[in-house]
Amino acid sequence: MNLNTSIALLRRVFSLDLRSIALFRVLLGLLILVDLLLRSQHLSTFYTDNGVLPRTAWLELTHRWHWSLHSASGELWWQVVLFALAAMAALALMAGYRSKLAAVVSFVLLASLLNRNGLVLQGGDQLLVIMSFWALFLPLGARYSIDSALQPELAINPNAPVAPSQGLQPYFSIATIAIVLQILYLYFFTAMLKTGDAWVTRFDAAYYALSLQHFATPIGHWMSQFALLLKPATVYVLAVEFIAPLLVLCPFFWPRIRIIGLLLLASLHVAFVLMLHIGLFPFIDFMALSLLIPGALWVSLRDSQAYQARRNRVAKIRMFYDEDCGFCLKMCLILRCFLLPGDVKILPAQSYPAIFPIMERENSWVVSDPDANTYTHWHAMAFLFMQRWPFKPIGWLMHLPPLMGLGNGLYRWVATNRAFMGTLTSQWLPYRTLRTRATVTGSIIAAGFFYVVTAFNIYELPRYRGLMPEHINHVARAARIDQRWDMFAPYPLTTSSYVLIPGQLRNGTQVDLYPLTSSDPSWQPPERYYPLFDGYRWRKYLGRVDGHSNNTVRQSLGHYLCRSWNSKPRPTDTQLATLEVFFVKHQTNAPGTLKSESRRKVWRHWCYAEFADP
Repeated sequence: MNLNTSIALLRRVFSLDLRSIALFRVLLGLLILVDLLLRSQHLSTFYTDNGVLPRTAWLELTHRWHWSLHSASGELWWQVVLFALAAMAALALMAGYRSKLAAVVSFVLLASLLNRNGLVLQGGDQLLVIMSFWALFLPLGARYSIDSALQPELAINPNAPVAPSQGLQPYFSIATIAIVLQILYLYFFTAMLKTGDAWVTRFDAAYYALSLQHFATPIGHWMSQFALLLKPATVYVLAVEFIAPLLVLCPFFWPRIRIIGLLLLASLHVAFVLMLHIGLFPFIDFMALSLLIPGALWVSLRDSQAYQARRNRVAKIRMFYDEDCGFCLKMCLILRCFLLPGDVKILPAQSYPAIFPIMERENSWVVSDPDANTYTHWHAMAFLFMQRWPFKPIGWLMHLPPLMGLGNGLYRWVATNRAFMGTLTSQWLPYRTLRTRATVTGSIIAAGFFYVVTAFNIYELPRYRGLMPEHINHVARAARIDQRWDMFAPYPLTTSSYVLIPGQLRNGTQVDLYPLTSSDPSWQPPERYYPLFDGYRWRKYLGRVDGHSNNTVRQSLGHYLCRSWNSKPRPTDTQLATLEVFFVKHQTNAPGTLKSESRRKVWRHWCYAEFADP
């Protein structure tokens, strides 16, 4: 094999298609937005000084290289501001608006948020922030974005061919090599860490995982009764984690082998979604894998007869704008980018005698369909949204009479304020040159961080544990790309647990401070324990309360519960005096045998010094 052939194979394996990068960008922004929404349900509890981890405790527990803007203030308003900024950056990322800046802001705020409270984090959070980091090295706005719609050439000729619409669209750099391997490290190193007997000797890891009553979904709980069938499932998981990354990297029989590898990896995450409550983790994995979709698949889908027939008809749509309205042209360019094929013509209405009177009469842009029917105002907008399937549900809603009336009112306001909108968009929606070539500086930086990531994963293996050089550890943690893929490794958990937090008031009355469970002897827990947790963040946090080596975690929980109860106006004798934290655990034994129960008190807390233990 000569050098040129080797380079061609290397580029084939480690190039990323620009359309796959665009899909990844949208999914990344969407998942950051969903993650923010889920976290906001417990915003005060997990991220303010009134919650379970005030900043004094955070300073004691966090790694010194884990910086956090969210720790600049312990007030709720500060967290609301940062959450709102993160949400706006995520929306900008999805739309491809100033994609590079949106990616930087999203990464910084996400890393800061994760560093603010490590007690609620799981593997999916690691992957999300790591992919946000590597996104900084990609041309995120090259396709299907506001950035790509508003290139300077299109201001002169809106129908200029500024980007190829057919064939492969590869992007190759040092960063793409690092990103491809980073995604596959998750699977390879988690397989390397699964060294317990349950994985490599008895093959009952899947049985133990699905027997976790605080993890299992109804489907997973039902599957746990088939212990023999779960043995080959264990082998399948481990085999896929070892073999599928090799298939993804195989340059031969392209792209079939890669697609097979991606489907095998995706099958694991489908099973996880169905059988285990692990939050957004599987969906974050899907997002990462989307980046590896080969361009040949996009070409194949585009060349299908059904797509071509539909596309040829839609391409006959025409969009007519007022050539004296710069804002109108920008809106047409953006709408075409997201809703229509790139070869749909955008034309000045003044040049078409049949269209110009309609525009003058309606004071509106005009859209004509393949049958020469014309649409104006909000009807034209709703018609365009119906042309591409991801946006069709929005198009259906836009056609509803109440929304149609609201939309037409909004359109009339915009039409009568074109000068203002033109000024606004000249500042916030300028034409900007799109750069998609990797820079030398960016490539050198990406290579350095790839070295750090690779070394960090190797030093997290049992054989090298404790030998990690300080420069690797510090750089990885400061950049928030530190990682350890030890999900259900070296062996799965074998105990299902839930928490009991009984408290005693000044007058001696007993209360339950964790209302989803009860310390009443007659109370019986359900078969599945996941409903006993207020979401997977609370489950993860309480697991840290149970197992963390530092009592500050449990002390902070005690202070939070005392403060939450006693801050409300109450008679003195109904103030909370003391509380205790118990964990009830059920040990999963060999298949066919009953689980054994244990109860352990992990903390006793007093709210006032007069109730302190002697």
